[in-house]
Amino acid sequence: MMTSAEPLKRLAQIHSEVAALKAEFHAILDRLRGTVESVVASGPAAPKVRTRRGRKRRARAVAPVAAKAPRAGRRRRSPLKGKKRPASPSGPLAPAVVAVLKSSGKPQSVNAVLDGLKKAKYVFTSKDPKKNLAARIYKLSGVKQVGPGLFAAK
Repeated sequence: MMTSAEPLKRLAQIHSEVAALKAEFHAILDRLRGTVESVVASGPAAPKVRTRRGRKRRARAVAPVAAKAPRAGRRRRSPLKGKKRPASPSGPLAPAVVAVLKSSGKPQSVNAVLDGLKKAKYVFTSKDPKKNLAARIYKLSGVKQVGPGLFAAK
């Protein structure tokens, strides 16, 4: 049998602590129920107004159809909207760029490729050929990037 009463005293102490914690838990639970019931009894809250995310819309002024004047800040539309895009008279860009790169035999920059295309009389349909070429050369078939800003034929 047990020789000491210490474990029994400790068990009684733990039992009383558990009882005190249960009482505190029930008191907190009752307070929470009271606040929930008071919120429900007060009636429905005002509906939440949804706010729109993103850019703010500008108010449109209703103007007569005949008096349409160009507005400042209006988006430019492509003159080719709804029409088939014209092909270059000198052919597609990728084979022309590959031909220029093969003729040089060494890696070239966008400026050098553009000069080679102009010497080969390639006709650009864009307003700014350098920007067009610089954007498209990375994905052209038959062209690989061999260094920062340098391209060669595959």
